[in-house]
Amino acid sequence: MSAVSSAITTHTADTAVAQDFARRSKPACHDRSGRRPALQPHYNRLVGLKASHIQFAYHKGHPVLRDISFEANTGQVVSLLGPNGSGKSTLLRLIGGFAAPDSGSLTIDGLAAHKLSHHDRAMRVGYVPQQPALAFAYELADYTAFGRHALGKKDAAKYTAEALDRLDLSHLASRPVGELSVGQRQRAAFARAYCQLLGDRPTGCTRILLADEPLSALDPKHALLVADVLGELAQSGVLVVAVLHDLALASRLSDRVVLLSGEGTLLSEGPPDEVLTDRSLEAAFGVGFKRIVQEDRLLAILPEHRR
Repeated sequence: MSAVSSAITTHTADTAVAQDFARRSKPACHDRSGRRPALQPHYNRLVGLKASHIQFAYHKGHPVLRDISFEANTGQVVSLLGPNGSGKSTLLRLIGGFAAPDSGSLTIDGLAAHKLSHHDRAMRVGYVPQQPALAFAYELADYTAFGRHALGKKDAAKYTAEALDRLDLSHLASRPVGELSVGQRQRAAFARAYCQLLGDRPTGCTRILLADEPLSALDPKHALLVADVLGELAQSGVLVVAVLHDLALASRLSDRVVLLSGEGTLLSEGPPDEVLTDRSLEAAFGVGFKRIVQEDRLLAILPEHRR
């Protein structure tokens, strides 16, 4: 099988999801172009996240991220895109405050992300890792409820039930998480973060969902569901920052895109139409791309060799 055929085969399931996602008419979350409508008017856009000249290395002399700067507002979906090893997951962890940048600053609501207390972080940041480490001895409902642990018991049962229902997991509520499939575990981690972010926050407290490849283990039906939930969260005022590999989905779902190079530098950031150009994508991934459009809707962006 050629490299092109292999790449297209790999993208077949994602493309099917993208096609269905683009075609669906769901006024509550998307307009006719497939894009999300503007933020609901009772939410004000605030700069909740600011990265300024971020540098980070796991080992001295081998930087993973080099001079990364961007801002993101409440109610936006921000996609982190780039080739394997470009530092996307590392950047997500820095945003969550799980590590400190070597230089530069990364703030949430004007506060250094890595200096937030456990309670302040729990009030603001829900995190869905690429490979969730689940507490195998717990039933799914209990695991989901952990999202409310630092926020108190008020309405915890209600929010837990709401999260399980929204992620299509209610029928598995009493099942030990160790018995879940890989895709179900990914939705379980998402449900936990979703549960954590439900409810009101004090003024000036930005809710942020960090999702590392949240669709990677999901079947087409549940990939569509999670994509919808990402948009719904943004409409409710949550700042969503997600690592994605489906370029067409990122184009439709995102308000802003941060495109990284394989060396961990910032190639471009801004609205998807300005960032996801053929030149920028080829610079990032080292291959050309073909766009599949139907009825003025972008269905897929697939890699291809330039002849």
